[in-house]
Amino acid sequence: MSGDRLQIGPVVIHRLADIERIAWPASAIFRDLTGAALQDAAARYPNAVDAETGALALTFSSYIIETPDFLCLIDAGIGNGKERLDRPAWHRREGDFMQRLQALGYALERFDLVINTHLHADHVGWNTTATAAGWVPTFPNARYVVPRSELEFWKQRFDQDPDGHVLHGAFADSVQPLIEAGRFDPVDLPSEIAPGLSLEPAPGHTLGMAAVRLKLSDGEVLFLADALHSPVQLTSPDLTSNFCVDPALSCATRQRLLDACAQSNTIVATYHFPPPVFGRIKKVASGYVFEPVA
Repeated sequence: MSGDRLQIGPVVIHRLADIERIAWPASAIFRDLTGAALQDAAARYPNAVDAETGALALTFSSYIIETPDFLCLIDAGIGNGKERLDRPAWHRREGDFMQRLQALGYALERFDLVINTHLHADHVGWNTTATAAGWVPTFPNARYVVPRSELEFWKQRFDQDPDGHVLHGAFADSVQPLIEAGRFDPVDLPSEIAPGLSLEPAPGHTLGMAAVRLKLSDGEVLFLADALHSPVQLTSPDLTSNFCVDPALSCATRQRLLDACAQSNTIVATYHFPPPVFGRIKKVASGYVFEPVA
């Protein structure tokens, strides 16, 4: 494998970042992160944690799963041309995500599935692209899958205040157009949505968030979404991001998933880690260790 490509039997998984390695102040992500914990994480994960500047490297990675049965995109990044006034790095972007996706050999028409693990703005942006007629589905033949409770929660918020900038504006430009076009397929959790591909409940960051599990004859891959934001949460497992709606539940979910992965030798794929992103979890006395897949 390469750092951005994992092959297991006939199945190929590509990581494709919408934004690669942007530095965020650690305190803007983890208000409870101590200096000592930052130093510990920096010693083990220097590519992701800079103790000297107090910054964390974040990446926004989508995943493409190609199997003999289906072609799937997990999470849809930030997108282009979206109004995100309170997120300057996301505002009116002109990135080359689509060009790089197609350079891998994947025409947009080929995708069977697009999964939104949850509906935060940095996971739904490429759901839609701009045309003269407005925002339209980017993947014309895909079934867009989302946890039902996640969609219902945010739709209720949007219906109550359609001009209220729900999800930094992402509901209006990246979710509502799919609802209006009848393109969303909400599912209850857990749910198998394609052969060997399942959504599992991973609540806490949002109450309806899902992790995605790919079961193969030669092993399993678990796509963690935002159950884990940074390697600092491996050395400090109780640390929860400022963006989690239920910190205690988020912590419990994260530790449940990490414990299960450590016991089962499951490969994990992270959304916000800078490369390497494919690895296995090992449990140690001080928390967990992420060991990249060779």
